[in-house]
Amino acid sequence: MSIPVTELLTIALMRKHLRVDHEDDDDLIELYAESALAWALWYCDNPALKLVTDFPASFKAALLLLLAHSYANREAVVIGTPAAKLPQAVDSLLWASRNLSDVVDPVAEGAP
Repeated sequence: MSIPVTELLTIALMRKHLRVDHEDDDDLIELYAESALAWALWYCDNPALKLVTDFPASFKAALLLLLAHSYANREAVVIGTPAAKLPQAVDSLLWASRNLSDVVDPVAEGAP
């Protein structure tokens, strides 16, 4: 991974999003956030996302949603509740950051 998640989102912002007012879970929150970043980078497959300034607000908002999902659902299986897939705002937020061209490395391909 090219960038630590804490350079994109502060732990204070992540706690605020999760409505956590203590530091006890900071290591867990950071682990889930790193996982969210790794997945989002894989999903976008965009080699142009290298510097903090390359990441739009929509990408960071998607990370917060993924983080919240992992934090709230710490088990692989939900028991006693009907499961339903909710509309994924994450897809919408990350769509603009996706690499939809066949260009693997824009610098090597001569992109501006």
